[in-house]
Amino acid sequence: MEGLTLKKWRLGEKIGSGACSDVYAVTSLDQDTPDRQYVMKLSPLPQLPAAKLKNKKRKKTPEERNADALYAEHLLYKNHLRDQPGIPYVPLGAYGEDKGYRFIVIERLGRTLETVLQEQGPVPSETAARLGQDILETLQQMHVKNILYVDVKPENFMLNMGKENKVYCVDFGISDRYVTATGKHKELKEGTVVGTPTFLSVNCHSGLTSSRRDDVESLLYVLIYLIRGDLPWQYASSDAEGARIKNATSIDQLCASMPAAWSTMFTKIRACGFEDCPDYDFFKQQFSILGGKKGLNAPFKWGARKTGGTAAELASSQESATKSPMRKRVKNADDDPPASLPVVVAKTKKTAKAKTTSRPDSKAVSRKAAAPVDHDVKRTKQKDVDLGLVHASNDREVFKAIAGHAAATAAIKRYNLRSAHHE
Repeated sequence: MEGLTLKKWRLGEKIGSGACSDVYAVTSLDQDTPDRQYVMKLSPLPQLPAAKLKNKKRKKTPEERNADALYAEHLLYKNHLRDQPGIPYVPLGAYGEDKGYRFIVIERLGRTLETVLQEQGPVPSETAARLGQDILETLQQMHVKNILYVDVKPENFMLNMGKENKVYCVDFGISDRYVTATGKHKELKEGTVVGTPTFLSVNCHSGLTSSRRDDVESLLYVLIYLIRGDLPWQYASSDAEGARIKNATSIDQLCASMPAAWSTMFTKIRACGFEDCPDYDFFKQQFSILGGKKGLNAPFKWGARKTGGTAAELASSQESATKSPMRKRVKNADDDPPASLPVVVAKTKKTAKAKTTSRPDSKAVSRKAAAPVDHDVKRTKQKDVDLGLVHASNDREVFKAIAGHAAATAAIKRYNLRSAHHE
């Protein structure tokens, strides 16, 4: 693959592999591209016979799902995340398809927080709080745009190269919307687990639908993990055992020997209702108390660097920490994604003890969505579209990729469109 050219990007060395794609260093062949280092996430496009593609009832292949996840991530960057705090820079021409591959390009970042922990040991509480303050700001901006991160884990938080004074969120392959195409908050359901079990909230680990509160609780688990160096349930032999240990571990046990503010934040977020908006200002205040003032460009302070270990030993330590069943992002390639969420919920798995919940098939969704249109409202909304106040094409793109084709069509018919102006 090294040396291959895709559109205006030339591939360099392979850096790693994610759940849905491989990652390569790339250089731009376009002189107008800002002078930065970049990486490319790419997945092979599925090569399927035309007859098979026409079969709408068939299950998607893993290759199709991986390619779909890249497309959904591209739409999130394009329509919602670009230029937001804590989001990597995305250059022009970052997304495309060429020579049998689908790809997306972002700026190259440095170490993950998991790598920091394995190389330098537990992180000081003050540093964890400062990281939390920055990451929470990114989560809040995503939530304002009706997006859930979902896969909150230390491997998905990366530092800028060099100074290490900024932290970024990466990998939005299983991000989700917490509102429906009609603008209502999703209903609370049970039966599936989505994400990385070690850092899932108590509710999500039990198979409940995720909402804004769960992103925040997962962030707290990540920060406690960085301070402690481990979590009581991370080496559980199964998701079910991990959930049992997590539920049995009290907040005081989890935050033992830490400043009281950590326990206070856990108590606060666990009291948050499914549809409630978390009190972001409260958590920012607690992080500020714990972390103190941080200079605008001051680097984060880490633990003392580990000594006496070779690079191979450090790599082995990191691999051991992330190979537990509890650290694998949950997905089940044998299950078709629900018709209403063809991209996002492709990475799901039924829990051992959770009750399964039937979901409506595509026909049921379509029938429900085909409500009579109020023509007076239609004319009014059409004027908004004509004046450029509502960007129907952008919203339909996002709905189609994340909420499903039927829901997207229904949203446009009802003109319940959310543009950047309305959000």
